This record gives sequence, structure tokens and C-alpha cells, in this order.
Amino acid sequence: MNFEQHAPEANKFIRELAESLERNHDTDHAYRVLRSVLHTLREVITPEESLHLISQLPLIIKGVYVDGWRLSAKSRIKNTDDFLNFIREQNPSLAARDFGNDDTAKHYVHCVFDSLKRHVSTEEIQHIIDQFPMELAELWLTTKNE
Repeated sequence: MNFEQHAPEANKFIRELAESLERNHDTDHAYRVLRSVLHTLREVITPEESLHLISQLPLIIKGVYVDGWRLSAKSRIKNTDDFLNFIREQNPSLAARDFGNDDTAKHYVHCVFDSLKRHVSTEEIQHIIDQFPMELAELWLTTKNE
């Protein structure tokens, strides 16, 4: 398998996310934000739903999603505060720099979710939203432009 053939698609995904984050040339930042949000997302949805989600992602982004995944451990993320706190726990040394205050963190979550909406079917996104507690579902239903 030639993994280099998959790099352009993943790089495009990260560059588009960096642009959404208004950090056009900081793909390292975009990667850290994406990784933290994906790792938090997998704590909310079932493993089966995670598999449906990642089946539609670029190969390298799939690897980001599953990196360090422990199926036996599930957090109890019930609200937006829990979600944002869990995101920051993914990279504590850079959390303040990468996510700033809660408004910035929410904006970045919206950017990641919007990126996922561009790469994943509407039906699959709806299945994910259906698994979110009501308050958290609003993170999907409110776009960064609203």
C-alpha cells in the first residue's frame, strides 16, 4: 500500500480546517484542534457509531481518530462544559493556547463539526447528533456562522 497517495487528502482536510479556524498557515494548530475534538467526540458516541463515522473519513484522519482509543473506557460527557473540559484534557500543555476561552473553544468545535459535515453523509451526522445529550447536540446544530 502506498500511504503517500493518502497524504494529499488528509493535508487538504487539515488546510481547510486551518482556514476555518482563521489560522490559515498553522496546520499544526489545526491538527491539534482536530485531534482533541475527535478524541472527545468518540467519548460521546458508541463504538459502532464511531466506526460508521470513520468509514467516511480520509485514511490518515481515521488514524487520528483511533490513535490511543480504549474501547473499555468511556467518560460521562453530559454537557458543553464537560465536552470543553475533555477537549482541553487531550493536550493540557497547549490547551490554553489551542482553545483559549470557552467562546473560542466552542467556535473551534463548530469548525471541526462543519468540516466533518463536508466529508460525512448527512444521514451519518444525524445518527451522531441523535446520540448526543440535548445540550451537546446544539454544538452540531449551531454553525460557526450563526
